Parts: sequence; structure tokens; C-alpha cells
Amino acid sequence: MEFKSQKSKIKIMVAVSLLLMATSVWAKPVFVGVFREGAPRNMNFIKQFETQTGKKPAMVMWYQDWAQEFPRADAQAVTDYGAVPHIVWEPWYWGDKEKIKLKDITSGKWDNYIRSWARAIKEWGQPIFLRPAHEFNIEGYPWGIVNNEKDPGVYVKAFRHIVDVFRNEKVGNVKWVWAPMNYSFPNELWNEWEKAYPGNDYVDWVGFDGYNWGKTQSWSDWQALKYMFRDQARKARQLWPKKPIMIAEFAAAEKGGDKAAWIKEIPAYLRTSMRDIDAIVWFDHKKETDWRINSTERALLAFKSIMKDPLFTGTGAELTAFTVPPERTVKKTALATRAAGPVKIDGKLDEWKKAVPLVLRDAAFFKEGVQWGGQADLSGDVYLMWDDKNLYVAAAVTDRLPLVNKKERQDVWNGDGLEFVISTAPGADERRESFERGDYQVGLSTGDGRTNKPTVWNWQRRRSPAGSEIAVKKVDKPLGQVIEAKIPWEFFGSFAPQSGTRVGFDVALDDADQTGEREKQFIWNGDYYFYKDPSVWGVLEFK
Repeated sequence: MEFKSQKSKIKIMVAVSLLLMATSVWAKPVFVGVFREGAPRNMNFIKQFETQTGKKPAMVMWYQDWAQEFPRADAQAVTDYGAVPHIVWEPWYWGDKEKIKLKDITSGKWDNYIRSWARAIKEWGQPIFLRPAHEFNIEGYPWGIVNNEKDPGVYVKAFRHIVDVFRNEKVGNVKWVWAPMNYSFPNELWNEWEKAYPGNDYVDWVGFDGYNWGKTQSWSDWQALKYMFRDQARKARQLWPKKPIMIAEFAAAEKGGDKAAWIKEIPAYLRTSMRDIDAIVWFDHKKETDWRINSTERALLAFKSIMKDPLFTGTGAELTAFTVPPERTVKKTALATRAAGPVKIDGKLDEWKKAVPLVLRDAAFFKEGVQWGGQADLSGDVYLMWDDKNLYVAAAVTDRLPLVNKKERQDVWNGDGLEFVISTAPGADERRESFERGDYQVGLSTGDGRTNKPTVWNWQRRRSPAGSEIAVKKVDKPLGQVIEAKIPWEFFGSFAPQSGTRVGFDVALDDADQTGEREKQFIWNGDYYFYKDPSVWGVLEFK
């Protein structure tokens, strides 16, 4: 290829670098697993799944009770296919569900049976996932916490005992999966799922089960995928940062919403607010309702389309070797430049030429929402300046539908605008996970360019800061808006920064488009919980 000019070459190099930035964040695969009734005894059901979806699953999951011996032939069939076996090992008899008690497991009453599995799996010698006593935080299972003195310690002891029997037999080819239901029922302190964690030495993968029941039950309603799993995965990653996380069972009903659209959103959520999830296992069975991927033709086409996403490239061999990548989250530092003089708040950036921008232009910052259409859809540069009396904030935002914010007061987050969080306590603990005195969240609404005017809002004090000013201007090249605001330091109490002062800080760009409400969010340092959790903030340094 010949370049007409050096400028053309530079443009192409920049485009390539932006593409690499946008895609590099997705280097980690999300492994796909499936449960289908009849498999793996009959692997044709799994091959049919592959034909229907165009995707060969990395994991095949099924259920076994404690009346059965280790199904070596079934496990081998899965391995020969190129996937990893995943057995949900239920400590009961399907024909006698009260036969086994957790305390009997701990006391050694079932050691011979557990040992028979351990020896058989060791002799077999291939990698396998075992998930004993799953969904322990709901009613319905005899191993549930609610049925065991409401004491999570009883469950922990039984889980550890099972693993210890395997260890005594020197079994090294098992990955232990610990998997609560995504919501605890009953919702009581003693039934919080994290209290039943057996410990890092006993768990290889953390899993969560959860279903979008839609309107199929009197107690159920339609749920977006992110609200089913993102808070749970985030908490698990904070508590146990080196443990991979899977959605160990999930599916959606048809009644109450659009299942095909729900399926199509899966990759986007796994790239944004659910980045901590490393594997997903679809429960492909017509049971309480039709959970199958082919419950309708539209649902099947939706699932087939998402399986083409490069996010789902992981194979069975890669799954067996997978470990959580080293922590890449760092506390980035933003610089607030001292203003040369009073800054006129007029929606122009003439006075900001010496400010150092925070550049939010690639997919690494897209942390909330379903679909990002590239830089023209949402991107921007954020600037910070200060003097003895004011904090100044400005942003040049590219937005294909600018000035979409009809919200007021505490609802200004739900439209086009900017949010920032700041600590006014330089010595505050960077690891704190909730707001303390001196922590503030401030919203800058663009308004709608007509009757709803731009607004500055603070949620902690529930008002617009006295003496604050804001100006917003629509721009055409590139299409978007400029936001410029000042907030007096007086509003933040006695805080008076000096050159070299460092405090916690984060900033987000909010974007509303067709719906008129926020659909996307770019976040500089933290995640979708930045407005509540200071531990994910970066640092603002005054210069």
C-alpha cells in the first residue's frame, strides 16, 4: 500500500492504535458451558448445541446425586469431545432427599462414598470441575443453611470435609466450585452467601446461579442480566481477587420480556459492568418454564449471533489452565492545574490550554451500558483547574445526540452530563468502601438546550452548591458538547488545597440517547459503583 502523504500514514497509525486500545481490554476470554438433559450420556445433545449455535462449548455440566458412582464413561465422553466435565454433586438421594445430613458428612459417615469418588477421579486422571452442595443459601435443599441451624459454619465444615477426603487421597485433577444462588432466601444476616465461603484453600472457582424468571411466577419479574450478577461478581472479586468467577447456571424465560434481546445483551454486560466473570453456563432445559436457547426461533438466532463474538473464544484446554490475570487496576493520577486568573464560565475552552486533560476515548472506559458505538457515540476529554476560591471542571464531549437531559436535581445523573467524586480529606483511607465525611459526588447536567437548563448538583447535601456556575455549549465538529463549571471550595467546608495536595477522585461521562435516559457511562478509574465506593477511585493532585 502506498501512502499519499505522511499525514495519511499518521492518521492510519492513530486509527490502528485506537483499535488496539479498544480491543485489548477484551483479551481475556469468557468460557461458555452448557447443561442439556440427556448429556453427557448421549453427547449428540451437545453436538446439536454446537450445530445450532456455531459454538463448541468449553464445559459440559450435569447433575449427580450421592446414590451414584463416579460416571467415568460420561466424563471421558466430554473430555474426548474437547470440553471439561462439570458435575453438580448433590449430597442427597433423588429418591430419598432426607437421607444425607451435613453433620453426617462432617462426622465421616459418608467418607467411604466420598473416597470412592476421589479414587475413581484420581485414577481417571483428567481435569474435572466438581460443584458440591450448590445453592446452599435458599430453601429447598437439605444442605441449605436454613435447614442446618441457620449456621453457615455447618455448611463450611461439610464442604471442607469433602475436599479434605480428596486431598487425603492426593487427588490433583479436581477444580472445586463453590456456588451460591445469586440472591439469598430468606434474606437474613445468617444467610448471606459470603459467610459460607469455605476458604481460599478449598475453593478454585466461585460460581453464582441465577435465573430470569420473567412473569412465570407470582413472585417474579423481568430482570436485566447485569442486575442478576454484577454486584455479586464485584463483591466476590473484592473478597477473593485471585479466584475465577463463573455464572454456574443461568437462563431466561420468555414470558414478561424480550428473551432474544436479553440474550443479545450478554456480551456487552460481560465487557462492561460484569468484567469480573470468566465463564458462563447456560441451563438449556425445559423445566419450570422453557429455559432453552431455542424456546423460540428469535431466541436461538440471538444466541447464535452472540456466539460469534470473539469474547467467547475460550476452549476446553484453555479453561483447564485458566487463572485470573494479575490485577491491572491502578490508581491513576489526574492533575488539577492552578488557574492563571479567574476563569470565565462561558462554555469555551480558551482558558484551558495549559490544563492536562483526562482522555476518555476508548473501550477501556466503557463500564456501564449495553452498546458503545465508538468515539463518535461517546468519548471526551476532562480538564481540572483550581485557585484559592474555586474548583473548575470542564469537558469536551463527543456525543452523536448531545444535550439530552430533561432531569432535575437528584436525577441529573440520568441523562447527558458529567459526574465527579472527590475527597476533601487528603489523609482518608484509600481502601474505604463507602462514603465518609468529606466525600462528595457532584453532577453537571447539560440540560436539554431549551427549557431544562444546565445544573450543578451535589447528592450528599442535596442541593446545588451556593456560588456554583455552569455553562454548556453544543458543538458541531465533532458533534457533542462542552461543559464548563466552577464550584466554590467554601461549599466543601474547610478544605483548602495547596500545590502538591493529593485526594481521592474519579469522573464519569453520562450519555443518554434514544430513550432520553442514561444508556452509557464512561468512567475514568473506577467501576459502575464509583459513586458509592471510594476504594476504586484514582487520585487528584493539585499543581
